[in-house]
Amino acid sequence: MEQEKRRGEIPLAGSALIFSLRSFCSLRSVVFSALGGLLFFSGPPSAEPANLPAPLFVLSYPHGRLTLASGGDPPLLFVLSKPSGSLFRLNMENGQESLRLGGIPRPEDLAVDAGGRRVLVSLDSSRSLWVLPVSSGPPVSMTVGLNPGQIIRTPTGDLYLAARAVHIIYHLNPVTDRPDGWSAMGDVFPLIASDGKGDLWLPLSRGEQVADLSPRTLETRKLFDIDSCREPSRVIPLPSGGFVVGCRNALLLEGPNGEETARLRLRGPLSRGVQDMVLLPGDTRLLVSFRKCKTLNLYHLPDLSRISSFRLPYLPVRLYYFEKWPTLFIVMDDPGNDRTRLSDYPLSAFGTPPLSTQTVRKSPALLPTKPLPPAVPSPSSPRTHS
Repeated sequence: MEQEKRRGEIPLAGSALIFSLRSFCSLRSVVFSALGGLLFFSGPPSAEPANLPAPLFVLSYPHGRLTLASGGDPPLLFVLSKPSGSLFRLNMENGQESLRLGGIPRPEDLAVDAGGRRVLVSLDSSRSLWVLPVSSGPPVSMTVGLNPGQIIRTPTGDLYLAARAVHIIYHLNPVTDRPDGWSAMGDVFPLIASDGKGDLWLPLSRGEQVADLSPRTLETRKLFDIDSCREPSRVIPLPSGGFVVGCRNALLLEGPNGEETARLRLRGPLSRGVQDMVLLPGDTRLLVSFRKCKTLNLYHLPDLSRISSFRLPYLPVRLYYFEKWPTLFIVMDDPGNDRTRLSDYPLSAFGTPPLSTQTVRKSPALLPTKPLPPAVPSPSSPRTHS
């Protein structure tokens, strides 16, 4: 759905100088043009972004990639800082952190296994995946595909690893953590997502498609064409079927059979494209961040109408919602101070009522973990599943 625009014209004398003034990531643009003596105003007739309430806590890290992962029951939360090469365990009740492991060479992403006993960390510009107990003990190195990137754990407990240099997805054996299945996609896929059945969903950047892959076999169930949705960066499968995808120029909603049900064109300050998205509890509210924009927009599903906007102090780069916690984590870049900040906000700040089942519980003593297997070489000839 494309939001309506208002346009007015005012005579303006002067030379053929064209320039644009935009309130920072607001929903309104102002364009001055002396060519033809016209002054244009454009933008939806809506309110400016509101300020969020104070976060529950804020943590500060060296400027650069910061990723989060949660797992286990009761849930555990880990924070991985690429610039410092450090893995922290975070107490979600009060924001206190403790160093789990330092000196990690170029850490890229992490995941906690379904039992909440092991943490997996991928190492950028390498062929290595580290596996370590959540409590204490040294990591064990596994040999995997070139440039290991995202690690994802699906609701079924399966773990997958993306080898970005060769666009390959590995399924990791739940006992040995070694790759035991793989599929070459032949296209760039920025971030993998999973639905409740364990299927993998990938936005294919060059082909303007979304792929639905079956678990374990990694065979492509279906390819969805998302015409005129350039450079898709993030896809979220919906519990009711279909998916929503964020692109460079649009937000797009498609039904279970691939029919387009809603489209919102991104223009003006939002035209750099979608940075990240998260589906809030209730499955009818979509929170979206945008590249180079200090604003979060909240949209209603299924029509993608905008509910509200929120102004942030820094640039939001990642949004994290973990089901068993009534909060939303926002990773924000603060390049002016050479910092990356992690803020924790209550879901109620985004109009989502507290859920009685989402209560913070103290973690019991961790069970001992069994020894991890030694590293093994990765397969030399990955197969492509169609």
